[in-house]
Amino acid sequence: MEMAKEAMKRQFDKKRQNPQGLKERDNIWLEAKKRYRPFKISKNIGQGAFQLELLEGWMIHNVFNEDLLI
Repeated sequence: MEMAKEAMKRQFDKKRQNPQGLKERDNIWLEAKKRYRPFKISKNIGQGAFQLELLEGWMIHNVFNEDLLI
């Protein structure tokens, strides 16, 4: 049973390997209902999540899924 879980995890992880090639210190666009200015990636959290350097006045969480970054 444990081997089946490991095989499933490997298969799932194949599709979650940062297909855009994003890395720390890259400038990227944050996609929402409109596009915002480019932001710098400060940290790769893992499994498609990235921490961004947002503007000081922004009162939102600074970790976003890679699907929102272009």
